Parts: sequence; C-alpha cells; structure tokens
Amino acid sequence: MRIRKDNIVIRSATINDAVQLNKWWNDGKVMEHAGFPRGLGESLEDTIKNIRGWEGKLSQLCVIEIDGKLVGELNYRIKGDNAVYPGWKICDFSYQNQGYGPKIIRMLFEFLFTDEAINSKFPIEKIVLDTMLENKRAQHVYENKIGARKIGIRKDCWKDQNGKLRTVVDYELSKEEFFNAR
Repeated sequence: MRIRKDNIVIRSATINDAVQLNKWWNDGKVMEHAGFPRGLGESLEDTIKNIRGWEGKLSQLCVIEIDGKLVGELNYRIKGDNAVYPGWKICDFSYQNQGYGPKIIRMLFEFLFTDEAINSKFPIEKIVLDTMLENKRAQHVYENKIGARKIGIRKDCWKDQNGKLRTVVDYELSKEEFFNAR
C-alpha cells in the first residue's frame, strides 16, 4: 500500500523500517498516549517478526513520511463487519501540532473507502476509532477536523503497563459522513 498527497506519503512498512519502528515503540514518551509509558520493550527481532506478520494482508502496518523523512506510523485492521479499525501516531515530536494529523487521517480514510482491492473483498462502510480520555488533542481532531461521531466512553476498560486503569473514547465515521463533510 502506498498513497501520496503533496509532501506526505503513507506506505506499507518494510523490514528496512524495523530499526526506526523499534526505537519508537520502545520509547515511553512516544508510546505514553497509547498506555505504554515505559515503551513496549520489544526486541528488534520481534519488531521484524511483527512487520512480516502484516505482509500480504489487506490490513496493514504503515509508516508515515513527510518530505521523505519517517515521522510516524499507522495501522489499520479490516474486519468482517464492513468496518476498519485504524490507529496512528506522529512519533517525531517536531512534526506534531503542525496540522499534519488531520491531513494524514483524511488521506487514509479516503484510501480505505475507495481502494478497489479492499472494497471488492470487504466493502468498507465505516471507520471505528478510539483514543485515551486524556488525549484531548486527538479528540479535538476527530470531532472538529474529521467529523467523527463520539459514540461512547469505556470507563476503566483496561490497565496500562503501570497498572493504571484507562478510559477510552470511541468514535465512528461512516463512508457517507466522510464524503459529505468534504
């Protein structure tokens, strides 16, 4: 998978991305918002296995490039309920709060709703996403920039690696809502 708009590229992760992904996934500052304030503690070999596990599937692990520089990662899982479950993060802090997040999300959603290879097997009707209750920046983007509907809050639904109960805000965005909001 590879999509490009202006200076932004979203592409499938390869083994060549393993060192950078491993560094980000093991960095507690990068992973804190996802509930891993100490990072994942994953070996490089495990990161390589993780990347290989996505190969040849409709669901994808991807990297985000801006001006040719790796700045983040995303993934999406396609399930049999005509929905996609994405997750992403801009891992290079110097690229955060620069307006890239909504652009990246819109690029991904347009691809997911229109890609023939995906939609010929699993017609995508909605995108289901979530974020931690503390992640006000993501909530602002989802609600005000993307037009996703908040569908609920799951209070204390899981424990992070430090044993702290975490609350999640759930969102949905239908194909129709996405294209009507443009």
